[in-house]
Amino acid sequence: MTVKNVLLQNFRNHQKTRFSFAPTTVIIGPNTVGKTNILEAFYILSFGKSFRAENDRDTIQEGKDFFRIEATIADETDTKTLTVIFAASAKYLSKKFLVNKVARRHIDFAAQFFTVLFTPQDIEIITDAPSLRRNYINSILYQAGKPYRQTLLTYEKCLRQRNRMLYDLKDGRKDYRASDFDYWDNILIENGNFLTKKREEFVNFVNSSKKDMFDFKVFYDKSIISTERLFKYHFQERLAGMTLVGPQRDDFVFLFQTKRNVAPNVTSKKVSEFGSRGEQRLTILQMKLLEIEYLRQTTNDKPILLLDDIFSELDDKNINKIFDYIYNQQTIITTTHREFVPKKILNKKEVEIIEL
Repeated sequence: MTVKNVLLQNFRNHQKTRFSFAPTTVIIGPNTVGKTNILEAFYILSFGKSFRAENDRDTIQEGKDFFRIEATIADETDTKTLTVIFAASAKYLSKKFLVNKVARRHIDFAAQFFTVLFTPQDIEIITDAPSLRRNYINSILYQAGKPYRQTLLTYEKCLRQRNRMLYDLKDGRKDYRASDFDYWDNILIENGNFLTKKREEFVNFVNSSKKDMFDFKVFYDKSIISTERLFKYHFQERLAGMTLVGPQRDDFVFLFQTKRNVAPNVTSKKVSEFGSRGEQRLTILQMKLLEIEYLRQTTNDKPILLLDDIFSELDDKNINKIFDYIYNQQTIITTTHREFVPKKILNKKEVEIIEL
């Protein structure tokens, strides 16, 4: 599936602009002109949410009460029109998702096409909090299949309810018996184990795959959820006011590949602690290339690659490796200067240059 064109209305700094896209599109312009906003629009069309807005209202142009993103996507046999509308009132933000002007639920709208995004900030996935790594793994599996999307939503809804009950106990607002948790515990265990299984399958894929840019392993530090563990931690959960076991506590640790016989959780092997900035950058970029391959295999489609300011982050050798790998795949690139773009890209037959 490829994106042919996108209309942005009241989205960030774009009042009403239509862009056309080729198999390779390079967006050139100085900082603050809205290059990354175009990539953000692609992401919203793919996921139904932004990758960078802390508050969805921030995506609506100042002084306006809605934004509209509309795209034409196509493959060999079909063409679709996708529309996303966020509308803000004084109290609420409504979201509408449409395929060929027919309303769809968010979960059904997501993954009409697939995207893999690389930004300079992605290095934080390696170096920062476990929640960033969980969100990243979730974003991959979210695209790979509706069962994971549905299970994740069910698990998170149940987790919020169970945490409310635990918080009420901690705060003395209500008194629940252990049996009152049975219903929610059963849902958490069933759905949590599914999430764990799919995450484990993905980690096994990563660890067994060839890595041309940088070699590493991922250690899946999983928090098993079971009747026994929920019972074991119930007293601590009452004191904490939250659920302390389950996939919401998982971590994914990136480790240097080594020939030495060293346990997989040895601290000295962590890329986050002992890797250079360049090694950390190559680790996450290699993950993005593996993400492309995983989505190709699981969806039988080629994801669209979104590269934000990549030429300022990598040397020519690694840039060439990327473009050799993604040959014959739609790619959208942003950069501040035309001279940063390799000639082999600019000289391609099907390339679109957008200057902002």
